[in-house]
Amino acid sequence: MTGRELFNIAIKVESAGYSYYSKLAGKVSGSLKEFFTELANQEREHAKRFEEIMQKYESDTSIATWQNEEVSGYAESYAKAFIFPEIENESIPETIIGALRKAIEVEKDSIIYYNEIKSIVPDPKPVEEIINEEKEHLRKLSEKMLSEDLSTYSEGSMI
Repeated sequence: MTGRELFNIAIKVESAGYSYYSKLAGKVSGSLKEFFTELANQEREHAKRFEEIMQKYESDTSIATWQNEEVSGYAESYAKAFIFPEIENESIPETIIGALRKAIEVEKDSIIYYNEIKSIVPDPKPVEEIINEEKEHLRKLSEKMLSEDLSTYSEGSMI
């Protein structure tokens, strides 16, 4: 798998995140709507940044070294096993808690994947910045799961 293909997966993950959060924002109101809209916009920005990274290194042959093939094989397998099943299932869970749990799982899997692909670029800083932002998403989603404004929602509360 080439560096371009690995970054295309990252772009696909971020685009799916944008779609997911946008759909959630369309189903809720108030502070939850604002929360999901903010996450959607940040995911769209991440996709653009991955495109920029990919274009910057597109002609760089160092991304296709033997060690990188080892990394890319692992990253590809991980994406196929954990990320693709989640993002290809475009359905929105019927409950707020379910929707947050799905988002948390995809954010965690994205962080793992991005940690692998950062090793194939000569300057990993832009990928590390995205990873840190994804960690912030994870923190916010986890806090939202525990927040008081969700206390009125039970496990079975419908969106």
